[in-house]
Amino acid sequence: MEEYHKIWIDQCDAAEGIKERFGTTKALGYLIGEKLISFVRASRDDPDFAAEIPLFVAEIKCVFEPNEIRGYLENLHRVGPLGHVCTDGEFELLRTAGAIMESPIEGAEDVLIVERIKEMLLK
Repeated sequence: MEEYHKIWIDQCDAAEGIKERFGTTKALGYLIGEKLISFVRASRDDPDFAAEIPLFVAEIKCVFEPNEIRGYLENLHRVGPLGHVCTDGEFELLRTAGAIMESPIEGAEDVLIVERIKEMLLK
């Protein structure tokens, strides 16, 4: 049985398929904007996840070129699953309709996590 904290391996494989099928931006959104962010969140409470972060980051650097990662992170304005599957208009429609719950605290946490991810991926 696969260890739950090693799910990043399958996620990196999936990102390669997404990259081939839907393009680099969608793959980066999936892997960094959704999966790595979730992984970093989980690492706060689980040392097994925390121990895997350097390996996950190293594999992301193998899947994507440095300029692809940098370009994605420099233009990142929304994270999570809706960050890479919705257009800005679709996201705003969902938000306005009340389908997306927003929290200023979660938003601030996301900013801090993204900054941490930038440090890891861009060094």
